[in-house]
Order: sequence, then structure tokens, then C-alpha cells
Amino acid sequence: MRSDHQLTPNLDAAASPVDDLRLETVRHLIEQHHRALHAFLMTRLRDPQEAKEVAQEAYVQLLQLDRPDAIGFLRAYLFKTAANIAINRAKQRRVRGALDRLDDPEPPVDWLSPDRYVLGKQQLWLLRRALCELPPNCRRAFILYRFKEWSQEQIASDLGVNERMVRHYLTRAALYCKLRVRGCTPTEAKAHLAVKE
Repeated sequence: MRSDHQLTPNLDAAASPVDDLRLETVRHLIEQHHRALHAFLMTRLRDPQEAKEVAQEAYVQLLQLDRPDAIGFLRAYLFKTAANIAINRAKQRRVRGALDRLDDPEPPVDWLSPDRYVLGKQQLWLLRRALCELPPNCRRAFILYRFKEWSQEQIASDLGVNERMVRHYLTRAALYCKLRVRGCTPTEAKAHLAVKE
């Protein structure tokens, strides 16, 4: 059985540029709350490995804070950060699942009626066309993330933007493609995105 202590990052390695006070404060916070954070994440993710990864990511973000002085604030920040990361991962899984269904290789003809087979081909064609209609950075971010499996950090570096903008591009591209595949015209899909923003 995995120990909860495996949730804690190696702070000595991860925090080399961080001053000793910040390192000690964060270490203390993790020691006090790692079990509660793990339980909190398990209720959302139901996967021990993913809970561990999300906790690690939250700890890294915590180490990057400018103000490590208020323990009460840091605890709330840690849990909020972990919850946000878990929500983002769930959204990414849903988008990937929807796109995976569009990308599946052609099933045997006896699985689908001729009408459904033709409809699937049309949807794939619409998806390709929708990708071409996206703004260049949005399209590049989506293709790198979805088809080349780049991380958001790598894409941000490639495009010269921050990771939040990459997430915006990915969400926008996925929603636009979904709307186009469902039959919206480019004008309708763009109008819908404008309303969402």
C-alpha cells in the first residue's frame, strides 16, 4: 500500500532557488496537510496516482508564491490550487474523450449503418475544416497538445505566451470544433464563443 508521504515532493531538489524560510514554511505546511489534501483529491479524482500528481503540481505552484508567510492563507491556497488542477484535468479528459471518438479508426462496416458511416466521415471532414478556421496560435496550440502530445508548458514556450493563454486556446479550439461538428456555421460558432467570453 502506498504511503501518504509519497505525496510530498522532494523540496530540497525542487526549491534550490527558493530561500530557506520559504522552503521551511512550505515543508511544514505539507507535513501538516498532505493526508487531508490526498483525501480531498481522492474524492474528486478517485485515482491514487492522479491524486499524487495533482498534489505534486499544487506543491510546485505553492513554492512559486511570492508570500510564504501566512500559513492559513497557504493552506487555503494549496487546496484551492489542487481543486483547480483536478477540475482542469477532468475537463481535458472530457475533451480528449470526445475527440478520441472522432479520431477512432474506421470501424468495420457491419458495426455501422451506411448512414452512420457517412455521417462519421462528414464529422471528421468538418473537424478538419474547423481546425483550419481557427486563429493560427489557437490552431497550433490545439494540434501540438492533442496530436503531438506536448505539455501546456512546452506550448506556452513555443508560442511565447503563458500557460493560462494556452489553456484558453485549447478550450476555445475544442468548443469551436465541437460546435462546427454539430452543424453550426463558422459565423454561428464564433458568435457562440464571443458570448461565452
